[in-house]
Amino acid sequence: MTRQTSLQHIGESGHEYYAMKTVTLSANTSWYLFNFRASTIRRLIRDGYHVVCLSPFDNYSDKLVHQLGAKWLPLPMDNMGNNPAKDLSLVFRLWRYYQRLQPVAALHFTIKNNIYGTWAAKLARVPAVNNISGLGTAFIRSGMVLAIVRLLYKSSQPLAFRVFCQNQEDFSQLVNSRLVARGRLELLPGSGVDLVRFHPSLRREQIGPLRFLYAGRMLRDKGINELIDAVNAINANGLQCKLWLCGFSDVENVSSISQRTLACWSKTPGIEWLGPSDSIEEIYSQVDCVVLPSYREGMPKSLLEAGAMGLPVITTNVPGCRSVVEDGVNGLLCEARNSSALRQAMQRMLEMTREERQNMGKEGRLLIARKYDEQRVVEATIDAVAAAASAH
Repeated sequence: MTRQTSLQHIGESGHEYYAMKTVTLSANTSWYLFNFRASTIRRLIRDGYHVVCLSPFDNYSDKLVHQLGAKWLPLPMDNMGNNPAKDLSLVFRLWRYYQRLQPVAALHFTIKNNIYGTWAAKLARVPAVNNISGLGTAFIRSGMVLAIVRLLYKSSQPLAFRVFCQNQEDFSQLVNSRLVARGRLELLPGSGVDLVRFHPSLRREQIGPLRFLYAGRMLRDKGINELIDAVNAINANGLQCKLWLCGFSDVENVSSISQRTLACWSKTPGIEWLGPSDSIEEIYSQVDCVVLPSYREGMPKSLLEAGAMGLPVITTNVPGCRSVVEDGVNGLLCEARNSSALRQAMQRMLEMTREERQNMGKEGRLLIARKYDEQRVVEATIDAVAAAASAH
């Protein structure tokens, strides 16, 4: 029996699903559910719900079971594809799970699960609670793909019991484009951040060149190409700063950067690709500034975590990113898709005194503690599940 088959049978003992109220969480990776929704899963279990995670098999599937105490069932899906006809098989898979499990609420995360999961939940007469963490790659591109995505949102989201989004720009676009009815839409501060796990007291004093960190998926749409260009320009006449890249490569995304490219970049003095980390707070503790030159975000987790750690940040003046940063107060904003503007912002950070950077970090911690504590997100999700259960 393979590891995946073994995991698949965890929690498949028939009627145990009906012993208590079931809640399902569905996303395009098990990694996402483990890293972004662990607190929600733990709270649901603590409140007496039977929690079942539906996601593709990866290295985090067993962690959902053994570390969080949830059940896990496989959800094969093509994260690279953008053919709705092929993706309809996902509706069928989810519908079968919802028919069998009869959850009081089906929580969906990531774009395909939000769309096709809502249709499946409607067919199974299960309330869908969706979380739009960002309008995604399709909304920063033009043409047929964007038109199709808008149509899919417009035909699915009105069927949801409740829809959460993570920044005001996305909220306005969803409403003004009539993709989601205002009465079903609620604004949340992203997935929030654990203020205990991410704390300034963990940081270590650094010696040597200023160390920048990019933490996230290795995607072109995150502005990594511009970041590499900026660092190379700064270091053209000698090592002035270091850049760490921390996150997954070769993800199933049209914007992904290959491991070969990352390995090539790592040969450049001052640039190092660390790969992914399950202890990202340890990485934050060893750097001086976090950089996210993204083209568009929902509510960027790395900026929330950096602020909680008391780190200054540099990011782009785009939806999602600018929600977390007040230029000159807790970080610096620059123009997206512009390596020169990014270089200037990084150079400005380099020229600050340590005290100036520390003050920015302190302001960041205050902002995150005031607005982005993950307990607000957990409570909103619990309330939505309770309301769905009452209406079901």
